Amino acid sequence: MDIKETINSKIKSNLDTDFLKIIDFSDQHKNHYDNGSKGETSHITLIIVSLDFNNMTRIQRERKIHQILKYEITEILHSIRLKLYTPEEYN
Repeated sequence: MDIKETINSKIKSNLDTDFLKIIDFSDQHKNHYDNGSKGETSHITLIIVSLDFNNMTRIQRERKIHQILKYEITEILHSIRLKLYTPEEYN
């Protein structure tokens, strides 16, 4: 399973998602960042829409995602951008 499939699986098993999109922009960083043997994906943006974010501050939402993806963030990815919304905020 590649890193994007792993992230997709972990997010969906820990959150009730209405929408999840993983945008890989690693190709924009190939000239100045080498992820070595960790794979080709080093820079991603996650767009997540979930009812689970209701009544959570932006910081709480980000902490939740960091908790879910702790290994991927610390060991594999170099950069992760988070765009986290409730369904009401997204529509």
